Amino acid sequence: MHSAITRRDFLKASAAAVATTVVSPLAAEISAAEPIQKKWYKGDLHQHSLWSDGDFFPGWIADRYKSNGYHFTCPSDHNVFQGEELRFQNGLGNPMPEVRNQEEFRRVFDGETSYWRAAVPEPKHWWEISWNRIEEYRNVYGKDSLKTLEFEGVTYVRLDTFDELAAEKNEPGRFLMIPGFEQTKLWDGRTCHVHMNFINVRETFPIILPETAGGILEENFRKGEDVYEGQDYLITANHPLWPYYDFQPSDLIRLPQYTLYELTNNFFSPSDMHRFEEAWLPEKMWDTVNAYRAVHDQPLLYGMGSDDFHTMEQWGRGWSVVRAERLEIPDILAAIRAGDFYASRGLAFDDIRFDGKTLEVKIDVQEEGEYVIDFIGTKKDYNPECRYIETDYEPGKTLQRKLECYSDEIGKVLETVEGTEGSYTLKPEDLYVRAKIYKKGAVKKDWETENAAWTQPYRS
Repeated sequence: MHSAITRRDFLKASAAAVATTVVSPLAAEISAAEPIQKKWYKGDLHQHSLWSDGDFFPGWIADRYKSNGYHFTCPSDHNVFQGEELRFQNGLGNPMPEVRNQEEFRRVFDGETSYWRAAVPEPKHWWEISWNRIEEYRNVYGKDSLKTLEFEGVTYVRLDTFDELAAEKNEPGRFLMIPGFEQTKLWDGRTCHVHMNFINVRETFPIILPETAGGILEENFRKGEDVYEGQDYLITANHPLWPYYDFQPSDLIRLPQYTLYELTNNFFSPSDMHRFEEAWLPEKMWDTVNAYRAVHDQPLLYGMGSDDFHTMEQWGRGWSVVRAERLEIPDILAAIRAGDFYASRGLAFDDIRFDGKTLEVKIDVQEEGEYVIDFIGTKKDYNPECRYIETDYEPGKTLQRKLECYSDEIGKVLETVEGTEGSYTLKPEDLYVRAKIYKKGAVKKDWETENAAWTQPYRS
């Protein structure tokens, strides 16, 4: 059963486990002499390939992350796991298409597996593959790297499955692929998009669509508990701004079972969303939810980084860095669940330490420049009231809805340090503290700041 725990609960549980474990003197001596050192592992848990609406073959994507210093990825295509089941797009159906010549179809695809997509000279639909893309892949991986079959005058290309790629690309201590998918669907004619990633699962289920964004989050979370009972998995609430303020701070305030959401997501341009300067942006949302949760002693919300890769324009613009003992799925998931990770849009932490009172951070300086550390939090006497902005409907662009607006007392800079190291000690009136690092002179605000990185929030 999936469960979310606070950092405080995690540390208590860890301490209890240590206290009740019998260790031989020799084992204790070895343990003291050779403590296990945790390492930082960089990863992206939100990306799309030709299995859904991405532009590239899954093998090419895995290689690009691996060759550019990423340690783990989750190929989270829309509503599909990259499994062995024979399936098609282009109107052929799944698993046995309704075609004019069933006998010929059975002969051509007898014994075949995986996902097959139509190749065309000039794609007019996202489910078609251009011959140029196929030739690009063959130029890199060889002319026999893709399997194709002809049927009724159409060439179909087979995509690699997750297990095939994991067997080929996984490398102990260097690279790890984690199974998963993104739960998505349009709701009520584009009035609401609510997307969720299920990480470390192989089975999908149809999205549940009640009448509100919060209802979608809640019902699909509950369904995931049923479907994945006994499994070690994570669920994330994705890109709240896309395409237009689709779920709001109040939704995550009402759903403390959600402990992960995308602070940075780079699939979209936010220009249209900034028409309402008083409304929230992702960092404001983060602080609003955590102020409420801290007051009510609920699990804090952790912010993740992703690039939500579809095209090259989005690649490598956001990621999460996890501190774990090993590059293995249980270790990565446990560290994320415990909040031992940070989100980045270009910068890195060398170290993050919190002793229950003081947050200490050190920047991993990878290029010259002047750096700034903002320690951000909310005071206990903050104003929790919410007011609303009524927005207008613009066909094809924006949708009519109420946008939540919260006090400037939420998510204030508590202290600023110029340099590569800094610390902040929680005061009695502080609810929590988090750190944001960036290069001096950065002009973009909130989650758009580049280059930047964010710790998780910490409380006493």
